[in-house]
Amino acid sequence: EKASRSIYLNKTGYNGLYRVNSKGLFNVPFGRHKNPKICDEENLRKVSQVLKNVKIYQGSFEICLDFAEKGDFIYLDPPYFPLSDTALFTSYTKNNFDKSSQINLFEVFKELNRRGCYIMLSNSYSEFILDLYKDFKIATLKAKRNINSNSQKRGLINEVLILN
Repeated sequence: EKASRSIYLNKTGYNGLYRVNSKGLFNVPFGRHKNPKICDEENLRKVSQVLKNVKIYQGSFEICLDFAEKGDFIYLDPPYFPLSDTALFTSYTKNNFDKSSQINLFEVFKELNRRGCYIMLSNSYSEFILDLYKDFKIATLKAKRNINSNSQKRGLINEVLILN
């Protein structure tokens, strides 16, 4: 039931944005959708089959250290490092994800690598991130962004995928 509510809020909220306020409550205005497609049933069933024997954990990245073993594949999708002083949106939870959080994430990445896990991490294309992960494989890709208060800045931006 919680998953269905999350999907509904994501599909009907403003630009598919997810954020919370300082109390940890969902804080996104209504979108301007006339007939939003809430659920693609066929795709949902296919994804369900593919993920049948997969364990998905949601939570702070540190939880990986509680269960990760050699040979596990781990994808980390943190709040991205801000590209400018005005791009400070890291409020996906009531605790902001700041520079020190990025450094802590890097330490976890290194530990998972030491354990023999296969790791993929996505983040913004920034000097800070490039320097932090310089000893790992870094692929640059274009990603479409539809959320920006300045409509001229919406569109394709560089992001990185980091692999061990």
